[in-house]
Amino acid sequence: MSNVRAVKKPATPEELELYSYVQDNALRVANEIAQRVLASPVDKGGIVLVYGVQNSGKTIVACKLLDLLAEHGRKVIASQPGVNRPDVPKGKYYSRSGVEKRVVSFDSKTDIVKMFNQADVVIVDEIQFVPYELQVAFLKEVTSFVERGGWLLAIGVVMTAQGGEFLLPAILKERSIKTYELTATCQKCGRKGARLNQRLINGIPTVSEDPELIAPSDKVVYEPRCSDCVVVVG
Repeated sequence: MSNVRAVKKPATPEELELYSYVQDNALRVANEIAQRVLASPVDKGGIVLVYGVQNSGKTIVACKLLDLLAEHGRKVIASQPGVNRPDVPKGKYYSRSGVEKRVVSFDSKTDIVKMFNQADVVIVDEIQFVPYELQVAFLKEVTSFVERGGWLLAIGVVMTAQGGEFLLPAILKERSIKTYELTATCQKCGRKGARLNQRLINGIPTVSEDPELIAPSDKVVYEPRCSDCVVVVG
């Protein structure tokens, strides 16, 4: 947990007050999704995608959905890819707002099949980190799951730091019956509605040739930016 707190520092009381609108919006989105799932016939499922930039409340949505759906007796599995990143702690959702939940981390085709056969609703946070070699199997299971009346609630990032799209979230966005984009406050100018992630390496903006995935560290940081403030070199 010390590693995740180093890269996802808990919000200060001042930050929580300043960005309370982010949490309020995340809770509104979670409630709306939960109502849709709970009101649906048992044989009718679907995909809902929640995506957004750094510090936009995505993990708050995931945690609140888990609570709301479990309270109503739905069989829910909350999960995330089992990747070796300090900002994705194994078996745990962790939000800078202080919310934490124990969840399932999956890293094999067997894990994916098991997950989609043991629940009515599957929540997957950090969807952009599903390893490339598992994405075909993941989509196959999702298709069968939804046809059986299951709900996939996918949460994560669509746009890469270089302005492209992560493949799996982009596909799920096209297949979703409903999408929600969460925004944040631009960390450079303070404008609300930031929709882009800025990657800085040793304080310098990322270049277009950099890998799509670079884990945060003491040298690599990500922050929300508006379109006027984001910089990609090359």
